Amino acid sequence: MGKKRVLSVSVGLALLVGLVGTAVVWAQPGAEKNPPHAVSWVRQVVLEPIRPGEEGWTVEPYQADSTNGIVRGPSGETEYRCVVLLEPIQPGEQFSKASEPVCSRGAIDSINGVSLDSSYLIARFYDYTNYGNLLVEYYGASPCSPTASYGIPDLPDNLDNRFASGCVYSNCDNLYVYDFDHHQGPSHHCGPNCWSFYALNDEVSSWRTTD
Repeated sequence: MGKKRVLSVSVGLALLVGLVGTAVVWAQPGAEKNPPHAVSWVRQVVLEPIRPGEEGWTVEPYQADSTNGIVRGPSGETEYRCVVLLEPIQPGEQFSKASEPVCSRGAIDSINGVSLDSSYLIARFYDYTNYGNLLVEYYGASPCSPTASYGIPDLPDNLDNRFASGCVYSNCDNLYVYDFDHHQGPSHHCGPNCWSFYALNDEVSSWRTTD
């Protein structure tokens, strides 16, 4: 009985050593690929931080591909802002005709006797990035389309060089802002949701939007 126990212990140790040896072989480079229960080597990489001016430092914001939808009638905004009624740019022309602004806190339902119930919200512009402090809303007679677009050639003094973000609505997919009057000078183009105009923040003097 004593010899059998010694033999059993010897056999057990031999099997254990064999398993350990096999695991070690599997763990070495060049061993059989993906054996069962193999131990994988892990490569460690030390990353250096990206510094200002290097590639990858500036990340462009996500721009939605879809419009903000059709918005018809008064917006229901209650904070103080101005509202302007625009005509679509006519054939052979480059800019929209615009009404005098109506500025108020609370509901603005009409402009110069024209009801906004049948008009479409075209654009909103804000004093700060990330849509902070609404400055002005623009309405139009129709949504944007291949034949209907809108644009302002020069902003009034109370709005000039103040826009820092904006949105367009009612099938208007693209917003362009310009440093100078009449769509001249440095420009910035974005989709319908522009949380910042970047270098043109507080430098916008004219704008346009298309489908």
